[in-house]
Amino acid sequence: MTGGGVQSERTERAITLRVRAATPEDIGVIVELRLALIREHRDSRIYGRVRGDAPLRARTLFQSQLRSSSEVTLLAEQQAAIVGILRCIDTAGLPLLDPPRYGYISSVYVRPSARRQGALKALLHEAERWCHLRGLDEMRLHNSVENPVANASWDALGFEIVEHLRVRPVR
Repeated sequence: MTGGGVQSERTERAITLRVRAATPEDIGVIVELRLALIREHRDSRIYGRVRGDAPLRARTLFQSQLRSSSEVTLLAEQQAAIVGILRCIDTAGLPLLDPPRYGYISSVYVRPSARRQGALKALLHEAERWCHLRGLDEMRLHNSVENPVANASWDALGFEIVEHLRVRPVR
C-alpha cells in the first residue's frame, strides 16, 4: 500500500478521530506540528539545539519525506482540525540481526489540547497497520527520557525499553 492509501476512522471517548496519510498539500501543518514537537523539547541536550534556519530547512526536508515510498506521515484529524502527527519509516535492520526490516516511528506529536483523547493510539494503530501491510513485524522508536508522561504513554502502548542512547562530546 502506498502512503496515500492509508486512512482509517476511530471513535475514542465519543470523539471521532480520522487518521490519514499526509499529502503535499499538508506541508504547512506538517512543518507547524514537527517544529512544535522540537520546541516542546527545548531543554533536551539533543533537541534543544535547533538551527536558526530550521523552519526553512523543515519545508524542504518534509516535502522530500512525503515523496518517499518507504515512509508515511500520518495525520490525526478531529472535527476537520489536524491534531496529531506520526511518521513511520520502513527501515533496514542490522545486516547480522533479525528482523531484516522494521517500522521506525518518529516525529510523534499531539497538540496539547487534544491529548488524552485517543489521537496517539489512533495514529499508532494506523502505523501498525501500515507496517503489517508492508510485511514488517516490529516497530521501534526513540523518545526523550526527560518526559515521564510520554514514557508512560509508550509503556501503555506496549513499547519496552531495550536500549539507551548516550551522548558524549568529541574532545
